[in-house]
Amino acid sequence: MKAIRIKPADSNAPWSASNPAPPSALVLEDTPIPQPKPGEALVRVHAATVTRDELTWPESYRKEQHILGYDLSGVVESVEGDADFKPGDEVFAMVEIHRGSTWAEFAIASTQHLALKPKSLTWTETVTVPLSGLTAWQALFVKAGVREPDFEGPHKTERAVLVTGASGAVGSYIVQLAALAGLRVVAASSSTERNGDFLRSLGAAETIEYADMKHHSFDLIIDTVGGEPLAQAWSIVTDNGTLISVDSSSYAFPSSPPAGKENVKAEFFIVEASGEQLGKLSRALELGLVRPFLAHTFPLVEARTAYETASGRMDRRGKVVLEI
Repeated sequence: MKAIRIKPADSNAPWSASNPAPPSALVLEDTPIPQPKPGEALVRVHAATVTRDELTWPESYRKEQHILGYDLSGVVESVEGDADFKPGDEVFAMVEIHRGSTWAEFAIASTQHLALKPKSLTWTETVTVPLSGLTAWQALFVKAGVREPDFEGPHKTERAVLVTGASGAVGSYIVQLAALAGLRVVAASSSTERNGDFLRSLGAAETIEYADMKHHSFDLIIDTVGGEPLAQAWSIVTDNGTLISVDSSSYAFPSSPPAGKENVKAEFFIVEASGEQLGKLSRALELGLVRPFLAHTFPLVEARTAYETASGRMDRRGKVVLEI
């Protein structure tokens, strides 16, 4: 099969998170088709997402000539063991962080992490959802303990949530899902002029810029950007409130709460694959209650350009996708 792998470094210093490979190290090669183990499915991949700065992740260097990619949409080729899926099923998934390898014509996924593809979406639209959508789902309904929406109609509550980075890949799903769950969503971004109409179209009740956060108070804040917005969040979360961050550089923030904020439920987490949760997202997508965002598509052979596009400043909202 054809796959995009990371070419080994020419020097004595191997690639790593501290010495990341450049996009030029991404090469298209022939590799063996992986074989599923019990509880796994072999999926013929039709589309995979390109995640910003993935070449800086430690997971990208767990083995030599690693194949990148965590999201996939495609068709089940074969299944090992009893499962709810069969050859020919159209599916999508986020594969486990330790596995990756979706930038290829075939990939392995645990059957527990698969969900049926929404029929109303294309392969490329569908694949933009798993990693970002699951992160949003878990932040709201697992870590923050918000009641899951039933999709029969919004369940209105008096509770408000502040979402930082609300117009980003994860934030846009948090805004949509929080509004579906009946929360009053206050969406924070760097520019209300640029992002305000978009965020209100997702269900935000109010849009603010980061500089205006200090004038508010919330018992629930979900941060997706880290940095100064997360630092500000400590001062405006209530003393017994909840503050969650999914920004990868903010993994240590819960360990040093400011004085008076020791009772805040502060948590950083890394998304986990879940077919059950993805199935719920699939239903919301099928009903048109949640919108996916596709920015650009590239063929597999143009993976370098796709990665550079995803890791740069894009002129469109959404994810970059490889069509395979």
